[in-house]
Order: sequence, then C-alpha cells, then structure tokens
Amino acid sequence: MIITGCMMPGAEMLNKVPINSVSVEVLDQEGNPIQGAQVEASNGRKTTTGADGTAKIRFGSLGIHNIAVYADNYMPNNMIVTMPADNKKTVTARLTGEVQMASLNFGINMNVNMYPMMFNYLFTGYGYELEVEDYPEGGWTQWQISDGEGEIGTIMKKGFLKELDNGQQWWQIVMFEEDEDEPVYIAEVLFSEERQQIVRLREKMGDSEPQEKPVSEGWYSQPQKLTQESIEGAVAAKGVSVQVPKGTFTADLIDFGVAPEISLKLWRVTSESVPGGVVKSSTMEGEEVISSLELIDYGTNAESMLNSF
Repeated sequence: MIITGCMMPGAEMLNKVPINSVSVEVLDQEGNPIQGAQVEASNGRKTTTGADGTAKIRFGSLGIHNIAVYADNYMPNNMIVTMPADNKKTVTARLTGEVQMASLNFGINMNVNMYPMMFNYLFTGYGYELEVEDYPEGGWTQWQISDGEGEIGTIMKKGFLKELDNGQQWWQIVMFEEDEDEPVYIAEVLFSEERQQIVRLREKMGDSEPQEKPVSEGWYSQPQKLTQESIEGAVAAKGVSVQVPKGTFTADLIDFGVAPEISLKLWRVTSESVPGGVVKSSTMEGEEVISSLELIDYGTNAESMLNSF
C-alpha cells in the first residue's frame, strides 16, 4: 500500500497531537513556587506556570526534547526530557535570582544562600555548561565578572579539587572583593558522579568558622553539556585575538543563540592550555553586552581550604 503525502499528516501536524506530557514545577532557590514563569519546549509549545508554580507541556512526537524556563529577575534554566520515558512525570526547575552587579560589591546580605548564585555565574550560561574542555584535577581559574558598562561586580575563582574513587568530585568556589587578597566567601561542594547532583556543601563566610550546610535532593539543576558537534557548529571565527586581564590569547569565537535576541559568546583558547578551555564569556542582547566573565589567572594547584576531605 502506498501512502501519499495528502493522506498522511506532516510532522508539524503530528507535533500538535497531545500524546505525551510532563509537568514542570518552577521553584526559587528557597523552594517557593514561581508564578508566571514562561516554559518553552523545543517542539514549539509554550505555557506559563500557575499559582502553584507548575505548568504542563505536551508532546506529539517521541524522542528527546529541551525545555527552557524563564522568569523575570531570575536566571533561566534548561532541562532535557525524553518521550515516552518521562511521560506524565513532574520535573523541577529551580531558578536563582539574578544579582545586580552593584550588589556583588559585598553590600550583599551574607545570610543568603550564596552558592546557587555563584554556580550560575561560574558554571552555566543560560543553562548550558561554560566549559568546552575538562578541568584537570587541581585545575583552577579566576575571573572578573562585569556588567554591560564594564563595571566589575566581583572576583571569583573556581577549582576542581579532587575526584574520589566512586567518581564523586570536590569543587571549590572562592569570592574576593576587588583588589583584596583575602577571600570573603569559600564554598567546597561535593558533586555526585558526572556532576549530576550536589550531595555535600561546606562554606565559610568572612572570618567565621567553616560550616557543613544542609543539601536537599533536587536543589541543584545540572547544566546541559554541549555536544562537540554543537560547539564546532557554533564557531563563528577562528584564531581571533582576545584580551582579558590575564593577557592576550588566540581563541576561536563560539556564538550561540540561546533565546530570542540573546546570544552566549565563548572564546575558546587555542594558544595555550587553560582549564575548561575558555578565557572569556559574554551574554549579549543584540550588540549590547549584558554581562561578561574574563580570565584573571589560572593554575593546576587547587587545594581544599576547608579541610573538606
């Protein structure tokens, strides 16, 4: 039997058939529901969360789908679902509030949960990993974070401390005030294998003693790891010169469109080996810079500062 095109609906029509669905629960970093968050799926469906912070997305096709979550004054989040394996499941997106650069000059309330904020700046860009290469054990990088006008908000450092025999990894984040050598905040975090979850968190604020902090399941949303093909496909220019506080590097410019009119640009270094492989990243709206991370220094001798292991 031959089925002609006029007898068989196209993929676009099939995609409108609500065969499978997931519920997306959108919470802030304290676990409170966020009403009015926009939830978009890669099949083109869009919806917003209700008063309980949840929204349902339907899928008419099988396979892997990306879901992006946006809300005013929050960092976006991305997640992956697979149909039909995830049909009728509830997935949780935890959003961290965006921090104005001026507030990072440590007029900040140090009683807030600091790590989610810093994780968003140092590990993710619009829900995607900022690293295009692996960190070696002991590898560290130090960054200045600035706004669209070039005003430096803060200095942060991240390092891969140790991989345990079971595949879990200890990572470290250190925050400095500009032109100061002594850290004002230190966090050491134990990730599960392949950094899928945070399972322990130790932190030290200012002159206080280190503390073991409570970590609940589902608190951490793993950033999406880019495929090598996607990275190579986004290379906009090769062998460009980029100047950052550490110096001048030769790099490939990687340019992703992550939302309407929003792009994430990464400068992948080719002139020397840098942990993570990136010396600069910028989030841009059109030609306007929203925020940037620029490399100050790097090395391979990161050690625990909190006797975490």
